[in-house]
Amino acid sequence: MSDPVSVEPPDVLTALGAVFRLCEHPGVVEPVEVCAALGVPLERTVKTLAFVTPEDRLLLAALPGHARLRYGPLARAAGLRRGDLSPAGAGRLARAGMRPGGVCPVSSDGAALVVFDEAVGGLGRVHCGSGRADRSIEIQARALVAAVPAAVTAAIGDVPGERA
Repeated sequence: MSDPVSVEPPDVLTALGAVFRLCEHPGVVEPVEVCAALGVPLERTVKTLAFVTPEDRLLLAALPGHARLRYGPLARAAGLRRGDLSPAGAGRLARAGMRPGGVCPVSSDGAALVVFDEAVGGLGRVHCGSGRADRSIEIQARALVAAVPAAVTAAIGDVPGERA
């Protein structure tokens, strides 16, 4: 039997009663490759970057696929110093039911801290990671955000051409 801690994101969404669709595609990691495989624009994706804190807490940063992460605002939103952010390795992701290339803001890690960029909720129907690199989740962005009620929302993304 599998470890209950390593339940994959689609199973978590199903348990929450969320409406979504799994989309199979070749195992690709780069957002542009995922978009090409699915035939969707980068602006209709949510990418999630995974970090680990010095206390081994998983930090998931979810932002529009075409945005660049702003590390300082992410650290502040998480109550951390910028230097406290380290990329999460494959072993840490596995404990949350995910693999590199399939990171999702929804996970079975109840202690994970999730920060959504303030633009995510307004993106409409989006594709995001499913826990694996060979499939994606298609879901309403608002439902994705609602699936993580303890998440923080902050301006952590920088969209090229859109300066505040």
